[in-house]
Amino acid sequence: AYMWNGHAWMVMEYCDGGALSTLLKDVVLTEQEIAYIVRQITEGLHYLHSQKRVHRDIKADNILLNLNGEVKLGQ
Repeated sequence: AYMWNGHAWMVMEYCDGGALSTLLKDVVLTEQEIAYIVRQITEGLHYLHSQKRVHRDIKADNILLNLNGEVKLGQ
């Protein structure tokens, strides 16, 4: 994140799988898929907490997926 010309900008990796909230409108996830996503989220939160950061807005709209099966936390 940075400031440029008086505006705040945030640069993030492009997640071609979209948000979890969008996926859940069309797909019913299996227990294994849910467990995988939750594990990835917890690992991301663990990293943030190790850096003394707090997310404060965990929700399906901020959980991003890519087509490689990776789960990312967005803001």
